[in-house]
Amino acid sequence: MVLRGRHLRLVLVFAFAGWCLGSASLAAQSPAVTPTLDDLLSGTTLNDVWLHINARDWADLQANYRENTYYPADFEWQGVRVRNAGVRTRGRISRNDRKPSLRVDFNRYVTGQQFLGVKAIVLNSLWMDPSMLRDRLSMLLFRRMGIPAPREGHVRLFIGANREYAGVYSVVEEVNPAFLQANFNQNDGYLYEYHIQGAYGFEDPGPDLDWYRPRFDAQTHENGSTVELYAPVQSLVETVNAASPSDLRGALADVLDIDTFITQIAIQNFVAQQDGLVGQFGMNNFYLYRFEAQSLSQIIPWDQDGSFRMIDMPPWQNMDTNVLAAKIWADPTYRDLYLRKLVEVATLAGPWLEDEVVREYAQLREAVSVDPLAPYPFEQFESEVAFIQQFARDRAAIIRSYVEQVSPSVLGDGFAGGRKARR
Repeated sequence: MVLRGRHLRLVLVFAFAGWCLGSASLAAQSPAVTPTLDDLLSGTTLNDVWLHINARDWADLQANYRENTYYPADFEWQGVRVRNAGVRTRGRISRNDRKPSLRVDFNRYVTGQQFLGVKAIVLNSLWMDPSMLRDRLSMLLFRRMGIPAPREGHVRLFIGANREYAGVYSVVEEVNPAFLQANFNQNDGYLYEYHIQGAYGFEDPGPDLDWYRPRFDAQTHENGSTVELYAPVQSLVETVNAASPSDLRGALADVLDIDTFITQIAIQNFVAQQDGLVGQFGMNNFYLYRFEAQSLSQIIPWDQDGSFRMIDMPPWQNMDTNVLAAKIWADPTYRDLYLRKLVEVATLAGPWLEDEVVREYAQLREAVSVDPLAPYPFEQFESEVAFIQQFARDRAAIIRSYVEQVSPSVLGDGFAGGRKARR
């Protein structure tokens, strides 16, 4: 499947223009304009990032890609150069020695050092996603729905003294205290990164607090006691399991906002996320943040490249694999609330989602075509992008058809035959 007609013509024009502009040297860019982090993470342009790293260190990093060893490097973008940052490989099943994903820690060797207000940033090699679009599109949709999610843009990464092209990466905002401050106006609560250890969907594992430690990896207050760190997480899980399906809002009020959770699973099920809160493998790919001096927590999405995999996925798929999602689906009031949120996501995605796919394809196409380290052929990139474009075009109507089967009243009067006119 390929992009056709006016979309293809526009794509090729934009791609050529973007490549020409993006290829300008750093020295040619205006020093009068002070770049901001949002310029890098907004995704409006394809930026160039240069890692000045010793050739031997780079080779060693690739050879020992399963380790978290840091190597010194300078990070440069638009004339802003941060010296003596630390660089290491990152990821789990996506780790590889050919095109490794990287964590750049600006504070590793120079205490307090930052890059445009942040201490670290992620360079994702997009190893698991031939389209290179899935994670960023998902995060954009989360933010459009009012859910805090990392910002993300695409870059061409250059390595070493000879500025060798290492291919297209995404540059991702790390979920850390700076992210918390920007999105919640606080940063001293308890932040956990979830690490999947097998299928898990909010089931109560029992009284052993140590069960939580490898799964909910503390990112703040790391030196807190086991009770301090994990008794509140245990309480959250126990409350979810004890809550009556007919009174989720009241039962969970102190530990988890049910409306936010419903919005999150509605977004993930609209984009057919296969590895999220109700994915194929149990809960995965999220952070949990407990607010300062509260028992209330919020889930923050992460690593959404399992999205846009199945155009016809029903919105009730895997809802029974998660204790809280199953309770939402079991109660007519909360099920309708979830279905209304799904329709809201579909309406908000609308033509915007397809237009965004076309725009990003135009931005990336030329750079991807010469990516020397991509693990898949260029033709696969094009076919995957075309699939996502088709997904964006058809998914909203499919969702409305499914909703009509379950609860027609959710759709109201402006619905006919399972299809809603595309403006």
